[in-house]
Amino acid sequence: MKKFFLFKRRDVSATSATTSDTGEGLDILAVSTDQLAFMTASLGKVNIVFNDATIYEDSNLLDGESFKKTTVSVACEQGGEAALIDSILNFISSDRVKTNVMRFDAVEGKTNVKEAKIESFTDVVSEVKQLPVVTTTQEISKRTFIGGTAATAFGTGNTLAGIDFGDGNKPFIDFHEDGIIASGSNVNGWDNAGTGGATYDVGSGDIVGTIPIDSSTGRANNGLATTAADFGTSDNVELGATYTQSGPFTAYCVVGLSTADIALQPRIGFVFQGSAATGTGQTFMLLDAFDNLNFKFKFSDDKGDFVSARKLNPIIEVDQPEATQRTAYIFVIRRDEFSNLAVHDHTGSVVAFATANTTGTQQRTDGDVIFDHIGNGGFDQKFTGNVARIGIIPKDIGTSAASELAINLSKRYTPSS
Repeated sequence: MKKFFLFKRRDVSATSATTSDTGEGLDILAVSTDQLAFMTASLGKVNIVFNDATIYEDSNLLDGESFKKTTVSVACEQGGEAALIDSILNFISSDRVKTNVMRFDAVEGKTNVKEAKIESFTDVVSEVKQLPVVTTTQEISKRTFIGGTAATAFGTGNTLAGIDFGDGNKPFIDFHEDGIIASGSNVNGWDNAGTGGATYDVGSGDIVGTIPIDSSTGRANNGLATTAADFGTSDNVELGATYTQSGPFTAYCVVGLSTADIALQPRIGFVFQGSAATGTGQTFMLLDAFDNLNFKFKFSDDKGDFVSARKLNPIIEVDQPEATQRTAYIFVIRRDEFSNLAVHDHTGSVVAFATANTTGTQQRTDGDVIFDHIGNGGFDQKFTGNVARIGIIPKDIGTSAASELAINLSKRYTPSS
């Protein structure tokens, strides 16, 4: 009788996926032991690699690219890596085992392999790749023959300010640090790099307050690795045109707080703002400025309570050493076709979720996103922070791509010191 591995990272939910380049969303994976290719170990972890366990049967790749095999990492006690590998080999080779399924269940925190240490979802990470990598760098590749020219390096014209969004996932709105227009040391405009073009550019007359350009990078300065726009509680910018998005979307933003900001006023608030024009409706995203566990949303004309998506651990790290304190905060927000809301943080993980509500008159998750202002806010919960990037993609790019986007934004904007 065949034997199998069963890996369970999380309960199946609306964010679950069949493939994942980062492991996020791939919540359950079962593989025959016949597919085992090899195992390796790093400190406190065993990596199990499988043959012929990918989603694709055939792929056309460019030179220097390759698809990684399906891999699963399983945690163990440091020093117990060889014993875990030995136990797995004995399970596969023995005819006397009591079960034909070797289980690693992070939901229950249980396993029938005593050498494994399964206590949280981070202890079991399965990756079934949907994108190839460049073998020399191990970076994910999104290059393609389709539409490729010498000028676009095989169709990689999807990169904006260091982020490759991938084919079909380019943002409609993308305000990044390279598009900030200066007047002395202050913001005098902000160009939209997204496919929506100059119609949405912020002009000099669209700025309320004085918004310094904060080019002093690092944890103790603007909290980021790049220049940013330094918003105070009374500052905002107005887009050149109101952007309205119905249905699925993916939004993202990068906010920096200095270590002093975090110590004195650990808050962010609603960076995405709607329009105050009569009949146009409001949108508020992202954080309850007075609750360091709460993401909040309000769409279109909803005048009821906010939609809430709670986080298990604080968003802003307050009681951490300054030398290692996180000061770059990355958020990727997705609304799927059913109007569920999910938030990814800098790790790529889904850290908060709000179940769809598409009935009644309050706390609905399906209203239009009306994006007209960056900063300021309503309900006495004013936004404050250094904004390096903010944008919207007019589709749900999915769990795996959103996870990768969050990780890539973190790589670009997190300061090294």
